[in-house]
Amino acid sequence: MEKPDLGAPDIRHHYLKVTNRGDTDYTDRHDGVPITIKRGDSQNLPLDIAAHMFGYGYGVADDVMFRHACKRQGWNTPAHLKLGEDGKTLAQTLWSNLVLSPVIYKMVEEKPDLDAPIPADPGPPVSPPPSGYAGRGPVSDEVDNIPPLPKRHKGAA
Repeated sequence: MEKPDLGAPDIRHHYLKVTNRGDTDYTDRHDGVPITIKRGDSQNLPLDIAAHMFGYGYGVADDVMFRHACKRQGWNTPAHLKLGEDGKTLAQTLWSNLVLSPVIYKMVEEKPDLDAPIPADPGPPVSPPPSGYAGRGPVSDEVDNIPPLPKRHKGAA
């Protein structure tokens, strides 16, 4: 099965930035992994997660994403669909607390300087020998701090 292209056709890297302006944390799951967007925080979600959680895709209308999120969050109950004093339902209020904005990165070809010298590998850092070192082998705390082997008892034959 071929994966659908969720981003614009000419975009290389694409995420959906979700900002939670609500009073509570926004939680959902994708592929068994919990995803939490804390209140007042924002998070960049890959397109497959955004499609799963919000029904997001290139050219998808906001009302379609609203209905998708309502079904996933349980905002389609009678309590969430009752009109409030401000003329909006609780589901609409909760949805308006989420700000969805695409994040697009443009990839640009980097032209390396092929005539520049390649730096040599500096190697591992060398530490000074510990005090009291008498030159009896490699300098390593791990080698010097190995406990002695246990003594074996000769068993009866």
